[in-house]
This record gives sequence, structure tokens and C-alpha cells, in this order.
Amino acid sequence: EALQNTGASDIRALNQLAPSLIVSGATSEVSFTARIRGVGTVGENPGLESSVGLFIDGVYRSRTGVGLSELGDIERVEILRGPQGTLFGKNSTAGLINIVTKKPDFDFEAKGSATYGNYDYVRIDGGVTGPLIEDKLAARIDGVWQKRNGFIKNATPGNPDINDRDRWLVRGQFLFTPTEDISLRLIGDYAKRDENC
Repeated sequence: EALQNTGASDIRALNQLAPSLIVSGATSEVSFTARIRGVGTVGENPGLESSVGLFIDGVYRSRTGVGLSELGDIERVEILRGPQGTLFGKNSTAGLINIVTKKPDFDFEAKGSATYGNYDYVRIDGGVTGPLIEDKLAARIDGVWQKRNGFIKNATPGNPDINDRDRWLVRGQFLFTPTEDISLRLIGDYAKRDENC
């Protein structure tokens, strides 16, 4: 609810909700670095693994920039102070960002939203979930599309303006619950960005 109210749609916007988290970058859209309580990897070298780990649905993402695309419909975001190597392993000495997406539901639900802003900013997102087999198999599909013109004019003829947005994400999920004690979740997502930043 707090994420929706602030309009946060990617990891950079989490600074609004978690003052101890800093997500910053200057040289490239994909080489952002995260710091928790001021502790983190220094520099934006893509060869360095961040000391703030990023996990999306329990899967480790080796570069923070991977998580900068749209998040889609999420259940919660956990910002855990480090070190977290005992529970999560990998390189999480400064802490980690754990993003958990909404899982499929056995009650039918559909939602959507559209946003328009300056520089012809358009963002459309939606999702649908429901049962395929009553109390056994449920599915969910979410999608996000975002586009915005750049706000730095490129004087070179034929080249696009700088700092534009052109990205989309689609995520599909299945939840299988053969018994009350066992649940299996299969998640597949595809995201694409084509931006001049």
C-alpha cells in the first residue's frame, strides 16, 4: 500500500520509504549501486558484485541494475541490514533487498491502472489471477508498459533525446498446492528496456 501511494515502480524509488537505503548511479542506467546505512560497494564498475544483495522471489541477481526495470505487482519489499550471508548466502555483507512478488490467488481478481505525465509519460499496468483447478492450481499474469520522451534535448540530428523511458515487463506464475503442507510456485518473467540514458 505504501509503495502504491508513493508511486514507486522500481528499486530507485524505495529511497522514499526506507531512509537507510541509497540507490544511486551516474554513469549508466544499469550500473546503479545500492548502500544500506551508507555501507556498500564503491564505484559503478560492472565487474564488481554489489555488497548489497538483490533477491527477487528468492533468486539472487548479481547486478543491482537488473532490478531497475519494472517490478510489476509486488507483495512486499524487505530491506535487511547486513551482514546477511548466513540466511541468504552470496555477497550480502552490507545487507540485501528482498523483493517478493504477489503470488497467484484461488479467488479471481483483475486490476489495472494507467498514468500520464509530462514529456508524454505513459505507464500502463495490469494483472489477472484466478484458479485453474479448484484449490489445486492457480495462475497469475502481470504486465507493465512504460514510455516517456527524454528530457535532455539531443542536438545531433536523427538521434533520440536523452533520458527517455521505453520499457516493459510480463510475468507469469503458477501455484500448485497438492496438499495443505506442500506448495510449488513456478515463475517466469521477461523484461526489456530500450532507452538512451
